[in-house]
Amino acid sequence: MNSDRIRTASAVVSVTALAFIILGSLLTMSWEGEPMQFTSQDLGEAVFSSFGPTLIVLGVLMFAAMLGGVYIAQEERE
Repeated sequence: MNSDRIRTASAVVSVTALAFIILGSLLTMSWEGEPMQFTSQDLGEAVFSSFGPTLIVLGVLMFAAMLGGVYIAQEERE
């Protein structure tokens, strides 16, 4: 029972610290400047020309993770 309280207290402290870090970052960030306008063509060119190999590697990694999840979720046959 005591270990559950310690685990709960450490989780609360961790989440609170993370919330303060995120909030502090958002409050101290400079939000000035002109907003940039992007078109869907700009986004497509950036993703497929600049980040093409990265996109392929991430796709293969996500496919492998999906197959692993299906294998783990599979029910055992007797």
